Amino acid sequence: MAGIEQRPAELTWVYRPEAGRPEPIQALAGRAGHSTGPVRADGEADVVLQDGTRLRARPAEIVAE
Repeated sequence: MAGIEQRPAELTWVYRPEAGRPEPIQALAGRAGHSTGPVRADGEADVVLQDGTRLRARPAEIVAE
């Protein structure tokens, strides 16, 4: 298809902590993510939010938008 520009899809994600997380973690809800590490044996991954906050999160708490 000549003349059609194809751009890569942009994927952004936000942190949505589970309801049982402590209040300081709940306060981070909706913050944009920057990077994640691999999921460890305990089911959590190291996460860095765009503001530099570092935390541990479950994969279900990282939601694509």
